Amino acid sequence: MRNDIMQAIQEFQIKTIGFKKNIEKAEGLLNETEKVLFIAPTNLIVTATNTRKKDKTPGVVILTDQRVVFNYQILFSSTIEIVTLDEIRSINSFTNGLGGGHVELHTMTKSYDILVSYKREIVQKIVQVFEDAKKNFIVSASGDTMNSQSNSVLEQIEKLSDLNKKGIITDEEFKAKKEELLSKI
Repeated sequence: MRNDIMQAIQEFQIKTIGFKKNIEKAEGLLNETEKVLFIAPTNLIVTATNTRKKDKTPGVVILTDQRVVFNYQILFSSTIEIVTLDEIRSINSFTNGLGGGHVELHTMTKSYDILVSYKREIVQKIVQVFEDAKKNFIVSASGDTMNSQSNSVLEQIEKLSDLNKKGIITDEEFKAKKEELLSKI
């Protein structure tokens, strides 16, 4: 079992008795570049937003720094659902003594109700991990976009400089276009 999975199991006090094979099978769905932030065997309720149809299934939920993976099995059929962190519109939680703690993830098309723990402080910690992962993913994705934009602008300026040196465009045209491109960063 991967180190990040063992750390998440220990950090969130996840009971793995009877679920170790399910967790190991779900582990096979992960990329080497992903870092597991939370993993648990769970009962999952998936609700389609447009029809309000609910599917209740046992399975494994995995939160990584890139996505949420749901691996659940009904009889002999195994289903995998993947939600990238930028698809999550909201994260809610609730707890009660009888039904345990739940974390709800809402996307545009589905809602996922995940049974996570009976302890309120652990539920709050799990919600915080989901929120932090979503925020970090969005910040990282916007940083990648900015880097690719600035690289593109620099490449364009270099091409313009070459054209200027070859006498194809004037110094004034080069300066004007350069300033225009730099203003986009």
